[in-house]
Amino acid sequence: MTQLTTQTPPSFSLNLNFSRLIRTYGIILTLVLLLVVVTAGNPAFISQQNLFNMLSQWAPAGIMAAAMTFVILTGGFDLSIASGYSLCAVIAAYVGQSYPPGAAFAAAIAAGLLFGLANGLLVAVVRINPFITTVGTGFIINGVALVLTQNAAFLVSNESFSVLGAGRWHGVPYSGALFVVIILALGFVLSRTVYGEAIYAVGGNYEAAKLSGIRVRAVVASTYVLLGGCVGLAGSIAASQLSSAQANLDPSVLFDVLTIVVVGGTSLSGGVGAMWRTAVGLGIIATISNGFILLDISPYYQSIIKGAIIVAALALDTGLQRYASRR
Repeated sequence: MTQLTTQTPPSFSLNLNFSRLIRTYGIILTLVLLLVVVTAGNPAFISQQNLFNMLSQWAPAGIMAAAMTFVILTGGFDLSIASGYSLCAVIAAYVGQSYPPGAAFAAAIAAGLLFGLANGLLVAVVRINPFITTVGTGFIINGVALVLTQNAAFLVSNESFSVLGAGRWHGVPYSGALFVVIILALGFVLSRTVYGEAIYAVGGNYEAAKLSGIRVRAVVASTYVLLGGCVGLAGSIAASQLSSAQANLDPSVLFDVLTIVVVGGTSLSGGVGAMWRTAVGLGIIATISNGFILLDISPYYQSIIKGAIIVAALALDTGLQRYASRR
């Protein structure tokens, strides 16, 4: 009896492996090319001082992007982080006017955990669409910040309050070092723990994860709580850097965070992504922003470039998925 066998055409295997290679490591190649171009235009880009300044400047957005990776991997989304970022900074500055910096930062993080828990319960337990939920809570949080500040800035005169955001050790910014520790810790949790496996499982197939015994609602809710805590920490760093805070501190930080995560290759449909990708995405966005300044390019073009990058990244991700499916 003759046994029938099938072989994969060599051209198919080559094309499929190439598409996977591009999808996996294309962002690294993009970052390398950007570094080369900006450095060629202005060698000051790779100076120690400039790199440390970039690390300090992007620490708040990077911390939030690291936590947002968890949320998006489960298939969720959070559009309230800009409002939460401002409110947590306001709380840190308000408490810091009368109490030690440690208490101020703890109050900000607690506030972030609180609205993160609210978002998590509404999305995971009440089962409201995350887009609608976080848009609504974002308006509420922003309103609370406006009521609390009366649209005025809170100034902090305590010099020790600025250590977290502006302090340095041998040139290394504390805020940047804190960001590196957080992204390494969250990367370990995501790739080496049962909780990280559960996040991928929930994002990959919600119903299958539920049937396999994973407490999917608890997993989803926990990612919003984690993001809320990181938003509180990021707001604390921002308030410390400025020694002040006010409502609507930085509305564009939401788009920076989303751009970092999406450019890194984390799929908005959930289940696909990694923390190292988010780190590379941050490197790309930070390089572009800093390069505009060093190369004396009008900052008005930054929004156009960032928008184009988001669209291109999503188009590439969708195209490669469809190509692999057809094959």
